[in-house]
Amino acid sequence: MRFVIAVIPAHNEEHGLARTLRSLANQTRPVDAVIVVADNCTDATVAIALAAGASVVETVDNSARKAGALNFALAEVLQLLDPTDAVLLMDADTQLSDGFVAAATTRLWRKQQGRAVGAVGGIFISDDEVSSMVGQLQTNEYVRYARHLGRRQGRALVITGTGSVFSVGALRAVVDGRRNGTLPDLGGTGCVYDTSALTEDNELTLCLKALHYRTVSPAECLVFTEIMPTWKMLYQQRRRWQRGAMENLLAHGLHAYTLPYITKQALTYLGVLFVPFYFVTLFAALTSAVGGGVDAFVPFWVLVAVTYVIEQTWSVRRGGWRAMLLSIAIVPELLFNLFLNTVYAFAIIALLFGTSEQWGQKSDEGTVAHRAEGGDDPTGAMTVSPAARSTGSHGWRAAWWARIIESSAALLVGFGMLLVFTIPFGHLPTAWMMMSIYVVCGFLATVFRLIPLPMS
Repeated sequence: MRFVIAVIPAHNEEHGLARTLRSLANQTRPVDAVIVVADNCTDATVAIALAAGASVVETVDNSARKAGALNFALAEVLQLLDPTDAVLLMDADTQLSDGFVAAATTRLWRKQQGRAVGAVGGIFISDDEVSSMVGQLQTNEYVRYARHLGRRQGRALVITGTGSVFSVGALRAVVDGRRNGTLPDLGGTGCVYDTSALTEDNELTLCLKALHYRTVSPAECLVFTEIMPTWKMLYQQRRRWQRGAMENLLAHGLHAYTLPYITKQALTYLGVLFVPFYFVTLFAALTSAVGGGVDAFVPFWVLVAVTYVIEQTWSVRRGGWRAMLLSIAIVPELLFNLFLNTVYAFAIIALLFGTSEQWGQKSDEGTVAHRAEGGDDPTGAMTVSPAARSTGSHGWRAAWWARIIESSAALLVGFGMLLVFTIPFGHLPTAWMMMSIYVVCGFLATVFRLIPLPMS
C-alpha cells in the first residue's frame, strides 16, 4: 500500500488553518497522516492543529521561512517512507478540491512511458468571491493560466507551492543532487529546498526538470488560495516572483531544461521594452511631417485590436460574467499589463544591484506585514517587519568580480535602451517596421490561442 503524507508549514495561521485541515478531511482519497510544521508560532496554530487531529512538529531556530520549515520536517519524513510513496506539500491558507489527492496520486503513480512524473501541482484560483478591481484582475489572470495549462495537456512549467504532491523518490533524488553537487545548493543545507532562493517552488521545479522528471497540473487538481488584496502587496509578491525566477536561472545556468525558461524571460523583457518603444514611435509619427512617410494600415490594426479583445474575453469565460465584463472593458487589463511590466523592470534592476525584497504575502511578521501594535486597528494600518525582508542575494554576489559584471550588465542594458528609443526619431520607417513585425507576431499568437485544442 502506498502512503500519502501531508506536510503543512504554518507561521501564525490560526485564522485559516482550520479550513485547510477540513479540506484535507474531505478528500475522496484521504491522506494517511497530516503534519503541521509550526514555525515560530505565537498564536493558536498548534492548538488548532492538534484539535483537528494533525501531528505537530515545531521548528527550532528557523530563520529560512517556509523553505526552512519544510526542510526541517522533510528531513525526517523522507526517511520513513518508501520511494513510491508521496508527500503533499501545501500552504496553511489553502483549500484543496475534494478530488485533489485522488487525481494527483493517479497521475503520480500511473505507469509512464519515458520520463516519470516527479510532482503533480494544483491549479490555483481565488478562495473567495472578489469584489475589488485588483482582486478581479488577479482572478482573470488565474483563469487564463488554467486555460493555458489545459492547452498544454497539463504540462506545468512551475509546480505551485500552494498545493502539490511529490514522489518521495523524486524528493530524495533532489537531496542527493544537492549533496553531490549536480544541483545548486547555494543555501548550503543539503536539503529538498534551497533556502537561498526567493522562489523556492520554482527552483525545486527546475531541479526536478534537471533530473528528467515530468511536472504536471491536471484540471482536476484545484487549490483555492488567497489573492493579494492591495496593489502594494501585489507589487511586492510579483516582484519577488520575477526576481526569484531570474536568480534561479542564474543558479542553474544554461542547460536544455532551463532553455524554455530563459526563452520565456527573454520574450517577457522584449514585451517590456516594446511598450515604451511603441509609444515613442507613435509620438514620433504624430509629430513628424506627414507621418514620415509611414503607412498606418488602419484596417489591419483594427482587426488586430478586435481579435485581441475577443481572445482576451473568451479566455476568461470560465471566470463568470465579472471576468468577461472586466476583460471587454479593455482599459483595466491594459493598465494591469503596464503594472506588470513595471514590476518586471524593477525586478531586473533589483537583480542587478542586489537590493532587498519584501516577502509579499498575507500574514504577519513571517511574511510581508503585520498589523501595527494595538491589534484590531480599525484603520487597517500595516507595518513591514524586518523578518518580512529577504535580500534575494546569493553568496557569490558579494564578490568584487560579480559586482563588476552586474554593473557592466546594467550599463549595457541602459545603452541598448537608449539606442532603441533613438531609432523612431532617427529613422521612423525602420521603427514603424520593427513595431509592425512585433504586433503581427502577437496577432498570430492571439489567433493561435483562439484555435480549439484538446484539453487535459
